Amino acid sequence: MGSGKTTLLSVLSGRQPVRAGTVKMNGMPLNKRLRRSICYVMQQDIFFANLTLRDTLMYQAHLKLPSTMKQHEKEKIVTSLVEELDITKCYNTIIGDDFKRGLSGGERKRANIACELLSDPAVMLLDEPTSGLDSSTAYSLCCTLRRYVLRHCKTVVSSIHQPSSQIYHMFDKILLMSDGEIAYYGAAAQILDFFGALGLHCNPHYNPADFILDKIKESTEVRNRIVQSSNELRKSSPESPLDPSFRDESDQKLPNGLSLNEYRVAKFTHKQDSEEKPERKWPSSYWMQYRTLTLRNFKQQREVILSWLNLVQTLSMAIVPGVIWWQIPKVEEQIQATSGLMYFILLYWAFTPIFHTLTTFPLERPIINKERLSGSYRLSAYYLAKMTSELPLIVIQPIVSITIAFWMGGLNGVIAYFVDLAMIILGSVTAQSIGLFASALFLRIDQSIIFATIFMLTTLLLGGFYIQHLPAWLTWARYFAFVLYPFHVMLSVEFSNDHYILCKAENSAYQYCNLARNTTNSSVYIPRDEILAFFNVTLPIWANILILLLFMVTFRIACYLLLRFYRKP
Repeated sequence: MGSGKTTLLSVLSGRQPVRAGTVKMNGMPLNKRLRRSICYVMQQDIFFANLTLRDTLMYQAHLKLPSTMKQHEKEKIVTSLVEELDITKCYNTIIGDDFKRGLSGGERKRANIACELLSDPAVMLLDEPTSGLDSSTAYSLCCTLRRYVLRHCKTVVSSIHQPSSQIYHMFDKILLMSDGEIAYYGAAAQILDFFGALGLHCNPHYNPADFILDKIKESTEVRNRIVQSSNELRKSSPESPLDPSFRDESDQKLPNGLSLNEYRVAKFTHKQDSEEKPERKWPSSYWMQYRTLTLRNFKQQREVILSWLNLVQTLSMAIVPGVIWWQIPKVEEQIQATSGLMYFILLYWAFTPIFHTLTTFPLERPIINKERLSGSYRLSAYYLAKMTSELPLIVIQPIVSITIAFWMGGLNGVIAYFVDLAMIILGSVTAQSIGLFASALFLRIDQSIIFATIFMLTTLLLGGFYIQHLPAWLTWARYFAFVLYPFHVMLSVEFSNDHYILCKAENSAYQYCNLARNTTNSSVYIPRDEILAFFNVTLPIWANILILLLFMVTFRIACYLLLRFYRKP
């Protein structure tokens, strides 16, 4: 452990830059086009827990296979791969996680491999594919992989850290390809035979990998003997020929006048050009990426947002306020209660989405980074899909909540209901934007929670309900409280000209009521303008909505820029 196996595979796959030297594939520097012919099966099996295996593979097929390919053709590829990797029985089983039962460890590993094999890569890089599996499961996986490799003629590079001696025969014949000629290399057994011929014998039940490392770290004499014997063996071995550059044959000319190395590079280049013209920057179209990611994110988040627990919470936080503020009388003494009900609903549907989204990027980042590094889709397609796929889910809960609480509280009619509903939804989406920004900025849930708590509590205090007139030196701060703007819109429609609030019989807080009491004995109602002035509502409705939209757009753009330039994988 800790010898750099993962780092080496990351460099070979082009996912980690090298500080010195060049990574080449068949003599050509590794570029984006060549990286598409390499699949990298990471050690961690990272999936969306609420998707079934079928969903996971089909979404990957839509992202990695050409958009011109028909749906039934993609399904055929997925079905064939599932059968080859022997995971047909769990095809409709959810992936699951620590809290929800789903695929077993071996099935998850096979699913991980299946996702990477969808694009039919030429080279397979496997980072400890048997780690975390028991001996029998690991051996079964190795047999399955060996069948697939031999059947499809793939080049395999794999790191292994597994104490069971069976695993060293995982690729009893590791398949390598060179100029269309197939060469088979034995695994650990052949290597131990080679060392044994040099008089270097491995003790029974000793880890062959550790034995080999021990020997090549011994004296210079032992190392030279191993290298010289290996080169001599490879000069005469048809299965493992020594590269001409190591035996002064790199300039050996073929009938066409090219050296052997030049011929290999030219042949590989011609093969790649013939297969990938016209070259596409992405495997699927932008529309296919956006559509697939939208459907995938909607299905993943649906189980989270619309869970029975959230349903109970939504109903409770609608019925309880409705009971407490039941049918508020239209009198001056209840103006604060009426505004309090609106402010409570608004704040609740600001707090809920902002704290829900704080976990978004910390939890999804490993999956998104893995897929982005493999070139599956554009960041903009993912981000746009993320923004739109959750809108229906975010909207449903406030609709239920405001519908119950509004009519139980006896607020101001149908027009006010729809305006309040629009403001609460817009406030929720704005709060979600702020939560996404915090999530991308910190990428740690604890730090994001601290930021959101400070931000929201400050916003609550500056929102215009607890205090209407701030000290002169702090007046500017209220304009950064985004809940202020929907709250003022809701006040404007609640206390409209056709909604009469009866003045107190004496000692009214409103000047008009006190003056009118001295001139008439009939009922006196508070003018709308005086109520709005009491809450310091100065901007028109359209201006409040425009500023709220500006908050939402600004935070969403800032979040995208963070992901694009600051949180690059």
